[in-house]
Amino acid sequence: MKNTNGSTKSAQDYFHRGNTFHNQKDYQSAISEYNEAIRLNPDFSEAYNRRGYVKMRMGQHSEAISDFNAAIRLNPDSAAAYSNRGFLKSEMGQHFEALSDCDTAIRLDPNNAAAYNNRGAAKGRLGKLFDAISDFDTVIRLDPNNAAVAYNNRGAAKAQLGHYNEAIPDYDTAIHLDPDYANAYYNRGISKNALGHTNEAKADFQSALNLAEKAKDDRLKSRIMKQLTQGKER
Repeated sequence: MKNTNGSTKSAQDYFHRGNTFHNQKDYQSAISEYNEAIRLNPDFSEAYNRRGYVKMRMGQHSEAISDFNAAIRLNPDSAAAYSNRGFLKSEMGQHFEALSDCDTAIRLDPNNAAAYNNRGAAKGRLGKLFDAISDFDTVIRLDPNNAAVAYNNRGAAKAQLGHYNEAIPDYDTAIHLDPDYANAYYNRGISKNALGHTNEAKADFQSALNLAEKAKDDRLKSRIMKQLTQGKER
């Protein structure tokens, strides 16, 4: 194994510092720490994977893909790297490639909840809504206390099928698990609007807007403002 002179331990130190900065959403500092970990140990697969994840969060998609590729090249059994690359490929519109990556992640780690969630999202974008719901069901079974995203995604799939009354309890649970989940408030508002519950929908949109402003999520803010403006025009 490389770096038997002790530099691997130093690389681990930088890696853990990078994780700390990532959790604090200080992404630039996280990348600096991961860079140092990789400089000290160029074969550090998980450092590439984590750096790729941070770059993905920062919108640096091509650089993130390169890091996930490096992580997989160094460790072909990295389910996390396959899952992350699959998620990003779906975000980039490469849904079939995303499914392949997520399938590989699940084959490598059948209990990888994130991979099922990412595969479900890709299936949903391909219109395979019942298959997507099945994947989100699996996420919820595997990790019910950390499944806010899966509940939200399952609700969105149900809403796409026109099952608004079934979607709303999923959004309720997502919000219960993560009270700052702006997208869940927004999606619940959409379903309530579809059912004619306009006042409740407006309250959800306002909650979503407050959270989106706090998170500086301009893209979501624009979508929410469109819904609020349409409500005033009715």
